[in-house]
Amino acid sequence: MVTIGGLPAHILLVHGVVVLAPLAGLMEVIFALWRRSRTYLAWPLSVLAVILVPLAVLTAEAGEQLEKTKPASDLIREHAAQGSFFRFVTVLFLVAVILQVLAAFPSVLSRWSSLKGLNRALATPWLVSATSILGVAAALFLIYESVVTGHSGAASVWSGISAHKAP
Repeated sequence: MVTIGGLPAHILLVHGVVVLAPLAGLMEVIFALWRRSRTYLAWPLSVLAVILVPLAVLTAEAGEQLEKTKPASDLIREHAAQGSFFRFVTVLFLVAVILQVLAAFPSVLSRWSSLKGLNRALATPWLVSATSILGVAAALFLIYESVVTGHSGAASVWSGISAHKAP
């Protein structure tokens, strides 16, 4: 099991996912719905979407290592399944972000002569709207899955611990 400062890596990495996934989802919704924000959010959103994929993979892998050291319960198995699925959600989100950024800024592809045909295809007026709808759907799905996965992880840790009782 990989540890960082004596703690299982999963416990530390999960905080990055819990913070960055909803932030990326919110940025994607703003990018899709507020046209003036696109110039400012294109790079940060793209970088964040790229970072989320390996972060989700590392977190899930560290979680699987942690799972092997603990007694398996139904809650832990459920959380592990959701964590595995979350990896695919981040890839879907990355693809949606890439498509939306390219549709919003088709001139980016003009730098490569072999992609000029794709540049013309991306310049169609309806494509920005279509990728915006896809982007918002992917963002809301990412936010939902991060909340559900995080909640199942918290439930698996805290379910056996009774709350502090007042005297």
